[in-house]
Amino acid sequence: MQCSDESEPLLTLQEQSDLINAEFSPPFISCDPKLLSIFVVAFDTRAGNVVEWNYPESYSLAGVEFKALPSGAHNVQHDIMIFELANSFGLAAYIMKQVDNTAERGARMKSVGVISSNYLALFQHEEKLVELAQESVERPGAYEQLIQYFAEYNQSFSVPVSLEMKSNTVGSMYDLFKSQGVQIFTLWKMLLLKKRILLQCTPPISRQCSYVLCLAALCHSQFTQSYPLFYVTVNDMTTLNYKQSYIACSADMILKTKGSQVYDVYVTGSAVVDPQGEMFPVSRGDIIRYNQLCGAVDKEYGKKNTSEVDRLIQGYFSVLTRDLFNTLTNLVTGNRPLQPADLKDIRLHNSDLPYLQTLVDKLGYDVELFSPSCCVEHFSALL
Repeated sequence: MQCSDESEPLLTLQEQSDLINAEFSPPFISCDPKLLSIFVVAFDTRAGNVVEWNYPESYSLAGVEFKALPSGAHNVQHDIMIFELANSFGLAAYIMKQVDNTAERGARMKSVGVISSNYLALFQHEEKLVELAQESVERPGAYEQLIQYFAEYNQSFSVPVSLEMKSNTVGSMYDLFKSQGVQIFTLWKMLLLKKRILLQCTPPISRQCSYVLCLAALCHSQFTQSYPLFYVTVNDMTTLNYKQSYIACSADMILKTKGSQVYDVYVTGSAVVDPQGEMFPVSRGDIIRYNQLCGAVDKEYGKKNTSEVDRLIQGYFSVLTRDLFNTLTNLVTGNRPLQPADLKDIRLHNSDLPYLQTLVDKLGYDVELFSPSCCVEHFSALL
């Protein structure tokens, strides 16, 4: 990984170890993880995306046909989608099979998915859903195994333990960090401001859904949480419009043209832009922090321990978030102004003061910040 050439001290070995072993709470929703529905979505050459079958029949799945079969799915052989549906969450496994018949135009495309009120509970179903989706394209109309799986799980489900134990997300945090570079700190700042963040994606969707989960973990603390919507479509425009904060990804390019109606931050590749297409500023503090974390990540990645790298990155941002909010809270309760020493203690820099002022105003905290003459950025103008 290429770090910036800014010359600043890296994290010590002890600091790296402390971050890897940091005690932080992963995103977790405390609710019933039982399955609410199981379904099959298919592409019909005449009707388009359709719900081919669902159980129980009384459960409403309005709109699931567009989330379980995303735009551009015909370009990939398989995929995994996570999405919100009527305040619950779904996970679907997609398979495309080449077939020799004109009615299906040479390709059979289906997704098998489940709905639960707990998005973390969904990941344990991924492997089985891939198996059931493969069976669905091989034997159309055979639904017995789906009903059996639904019934057996609901009789014996258990609550998932924690985010970092989900094997399907291992490496995603590192991939997100590597792909975003120093802009990962821009995203962290936007998350703390509870902005609406939309990631552009094309199938396969699975990696971007993992990025959404990683971003939710990046700022998760007792002080702040972000709401992951995962994969969204143009049919979700009303929802995106009224949500005050979310993280989502979409393959529907028309959403980009809607600007501030549906998002505050748009991410395409490593570009993080506002609704007018302007890049958010990167502060010198961002570069310093990136170099510190980048050096530590490179050392840990050299050991080929991907899960430890993920924990290092998440631990870094968790500690950064915790210390920032603890300091601001102490300043409010102690009725004293922010001092340069406070910035150093929480790994912030003079160049971060414009952002910090925006965050303090957003939180409604009565905190006085010092104003060094070197601070010339105007972060709040872009928010």
